[in-house]
Amino acid sequence: MALRSRYPLDPRRTGRPAPAALVETRDAIAGAVSPYTLAEGAMVAERTVGGVRCIVASPRQPALGGMIYFHGGGYRLGGPDRMAGFLSRLAADGGCRVIAPAYALAPENPYPAALHDAAAVIDAVAAEAPDVPMMIGGDSAGGGLAAACCIAFGESLPSLRGAVLLSPWLDLRVCADSFERCAPSDRLFSRESAQDAANSYLQGLPADAPLASPLLAGALDGMPSTLIIAGSAEVLIQDSIDFAARLAAQHIGVELSVIPHMQHVSPTLFPDLPSSARSLSAITRFMRERLNGTGLIADPQS
Repeated sequence: MALRSRYPLDPRRTGRPAPAALVETRDAIAGAVSPYTLAEGAMVAERTVGGVRCIVASPRQPALGGMIYFHGGGYRLGGPDRMAGFLSRLAADGGCRVIAPAYALAPENPYPAALHDAAAVIDAVAAEAPDVPMMIGGDSAGGGLAAACCIAFGESLPSLRGAVLLSPWLDLRVCADSFERCAPSDRLFSRESAQDAANSYLQGLPADAPLASPLLAGALDGMPSTLIIAGSAEVLIQDSIDFAARLAAQHIGVELSVIPHMQHVSPTLFPDLPSSARSLSAITRFMRERLNGTGLIADPQS
């Protein structure tokens, strides 16, 4: 099928080389040990979906549906490989096949390259099984990418049942008052790092573009029922609060869970924390509720 976008999707652009420090950071992240062990109730494999390399976590029991999950990293770091353990928990406990794309990173591939890769994966999954329930999710920048995909393509995805946004970065203008308010408590993200990442991703395009900053999109009709989880200690908390309010104002089902003192994307990094266990339980409960036990699916074709 061919996805229809509510907003014009600009063509891919030529970016610039990644600085040496960024390459070193990427290498360090790639070589780090995954914080989660693989869940016994899931299988993990590498596959190509829609021409994009993906990590696919499948439950050992018949799946209730599928989720496309986008990793965080400020659009310039990270990948799905180190998240395999976390993805396997989503698959096993949520009863859902989880597909995590290794989307193109900035600055080599600026906006909207990540959105093009995301669209290719969504389109391939929807074409393979158009009647199978689908969810879209992500953390940090991946949460922003997930929201952008729902807003852009949700109206052409009748099987889209829900969205899960974990510590989402939804406004690339980097102007929320929480950047100052939570600066002393956020140990992972800051105004400076957010601005650097936004500049690397946008490379001259306006930060208020609706598919770059989903918080600023006009109509949110493409958004399905949405679960948002964020920590009170993180500088991005205001993005979650404001987006939940906008969804509610447009009569879209939304659950906002603010975890006291939780750090940015903590549930993906620290599995032994009680807040991580509560967050993972809330996510997989939401997944099962939204997928509602209809439709069994096989792995997508490469």
